[in-house]
Amino acid sequence: MSQDKPDIKEILVTVKQLLESIANKSQGGERYDALCGAFLLSVVDRELDFGERQDESQSAELKQLLGREGSLSDLYTRFCQQVRRGDMDEQWPAAFDFAFKQVIDKVSVTNPKYLAEIHRPD
Repeated sequence: MSQDKPDIKEILVTVKQLLESIANKSQGGERYDALCGAFLLSVVDRELDFGERQDESQSAELKQLLGREGSLSDLYTRFCQQVRRGDMDEQWPAAFDFAFKQVIDKVSVTNPKYLAEIHRPD
């Protein structure tokens, strides 16, 4: 990433604040559009904070659970196929724990307010 200022995080914060300001002065569709834009910038900001770490963690967990290598997308596909076929029934607690953690990871990016306090990112 560039060392120049403003950095990506500062740009996201500034544009989000601009959209929130527009939303506070607007009504109807314009307000809705501005709030949607501000919300999406928050998602992008959290994705920058957590995304890479989550991907690495999920990939490592899937490799261990499935006993094989592959891209994160391929590992997820294989995991889902095995769960549907019942191949993970013998490992159900581990499979469930993995799936539950993935939901927490995804919600922590999209809207952490929906998570119980114990699951919210620091």
